[in-house]
Amino acid sequence: MRRRRLFTIPGEEPQITLTPLIDTVLVLLITFMIAMPVMHNILNIELPSSSSDDAQGDKLQGVTVFLDRDRHLWVNEKEIARADLTPEVERILGAARDQVVIVKADRLVPYGEVAGIVDDIKYLGGVHYVALATEHA
Repeated sequence: MRRRRLFTIPGEEPQITLTPLIDTVLVLLITFMIAMPVMHNILNIELPSSSSDDAQGDKLQGVTVFLDRDRHLWVNEKEIARADLTPEVERILGAARDQVVIVKADRLVPYGEVAGIVDDIKYLGGVHYVALATEHA
């Protein structure tokens, strides 16, 4: 005797429904499209504008120091205390002191505080290049 399957209709092949899979992928896509710009704008810094055409600044890689308008200090998007700036930059640079240290400060931060941060970074010794980031006008 031959056994028959209980749930198959004679003459039809089983089909896989893709609608739930497509719905899930679209929900994930929309979620990531909304979340990514929010993740990139964690630090709200309005850089001062500059009319110089320095395209090299976009290509530089190294350590980035942020100072926001509330005077919170960030190193590579990690918030630190002002006293921990020099040890943190030194730890990130390690033996490779020829990297670039980029300082980004909000336009509302007094110039003296930005100059103090640059001085602290140059105090490390061996740091060849400290760049001040600006927006292109």
